[in-house]
Amino acid sequence: MRVAQFVPYFPPHKGGVETVAEEFSKYFISEKCGEVLNVTFSVGQKSLQSYQQDGYKVLIIPAFDIISNYPFPKFWTKQFRSVLKQVKNRDPDIIQTHTRFFLSTFIGGICAKLRKKKRVHIEHGSGLVKGLIWRKSLFANIYDYTFGKLCFSGADQIVAISQGNIPFIKKFSKTPIEVIYRGLDFPEIKRKKQNSDSISLGFIGRLVNLKGVDVLISAFADLIDDYPDIHLQIIGDGVERQNLEKQVQSLNIQDKVSFLGYQDKNTLQNQILPSLDIFVNPSLQEGLPTTVIEALLAKCIVVATDVGGTKEISDNSDFILVQPASRDSLLSGIRKALAQLGSHGLSADMVREKFSRKKRILQYANIYKLLCK
Repeated sequence: MRVAQFVPYFPPHKGGVETVAEEFSKYFISEKCGEVLNVTFSVGQKSLQSYQQDGYKVLIIPAFDIISNYPFPKFWTKQFRSVLKQVKNRDPDIIQTHTRFFLSTFIGGICAKLRKKKRVHIEHGSGLVKGLIWRKSLFANIYDYTFGKLCFSGADQIVAISQGNIPFIKKFSKTPIEVIYRGLDFPEIKRKKQNSDSISLGFIGRLVNLKGVDVLISAFADLIDDYPDIHLQIIGDGVERQNLEKQVQSLNIQDKVSFLGYQDKNTLQNQILPSLDIFVNPSLQEGLPTTVIEALLAKCIVVATDVGGTKEISDNSDFILVQPASRDSLLSGIRKALAQLGSHGLSADMVREKFSRKKRILQYANIYKLLCK
């Protein structure tokens, strides 16, 4: 089975969609399910040269960010035409696209239509884009109801990354939908506490408005009088970092909040997550938050906003759901988590089984076989 996967970004660019695409490529091949060819834009790539790694190939389309986090292809270039020709010559059985609002999906859809190939679309979103300035929101909404709708309706099969995505997808398309959770390959690790008297909270993600980190900082400031040994670690980077640092300074809690910037996967899994007591995900919008799954696997108590498919991850007491964009609800959830310190790891085994990497890859392989009959 040959799969051509069109994605807006690919590692080393950092983000959720590109990480999922990379893991799919690697594990689809390691499970001997077939071949994978990735087609991505040049934003975040080290060069314009195509390359091969872990058994899959990456073709790069020249592009630039027309607005922040929205790559636009240089379709007038020779390399653009060359990449599409290479896809044609590879003769994939399946064309796979990710997230409706990127032009990589539109290009992949056109390729599938012209070459009469079956297309599987993986939708990571659970609603119209939130947390943007009004111009970007207007652009995103117009795109969703025009090109985005076409991207959905032109697919032969849609994969939702959670049950929470389905109502949103059904607004745009009657294409069959199957839910496939993200598969994770997370090592068995032991919790590491440097100081048993301290309390460590953490957030991992991009520092953008959509993630609600400002709400977390505001709620956290109210905990310090009751918990003088509490500390918040903010891991990640983004356009809002400077504003968030100013917020911390204005609240005079610099000694209680650490901005650690981007950390690699190995550091997160083996050092940071095992040292946290409580992981907080205050996001305004999610498909299925991987960091929440990883935090439960690392036996943290998790406080997360009830958005997208988050509620599907666990129903144990070490997983506390709160309202999005509500400082009071988030504060109440964190206080509830603090009262449960010591009851770590209740969800770990269940989550490990539910989000088994091998099981998810085989689900995709089965979809491809059915489409290609």
